[in-house]
Amino acid sequence: MRAITGLRKNIFCLIQKKEYCSKTRFCYPHMNELPVPCGAWEPWYREKQAVYNKHLFAGIVWWLFSFGLAIYTESIYLNWGPPAQPGPPSDMVEECDDSDS
Repeated sequence: MRAITGLRKNIFCLIQKKEYCSKTRFCYPHMNELPVPCGAWEPWYREKQAVYNKHLFAGIVWWLFSFGLAIYTESIYLNWGPPAQPGPPSDMVEECDDSDS
């Protein structure tokens, strides 16, 4: 019974105007409401990809600039090599006694 009622509502919505259907009853979407593409898709796709590639390139350039500036200003140290300044002389360093006595 439920299927027959739903079918009747769908047929009624298809027959009546769309404005009336959307204001008073719920209509299930159907394939006739989907947008139909016209023309070739490739130029549109290439244009969108060009925009995305420009954003990607700008993001990579900005990241490299920021990373280089952080290394240049010594805000971060990545331990790529030994430190430029050697440690203190051994006579200035106190030995730790780890024994429990």
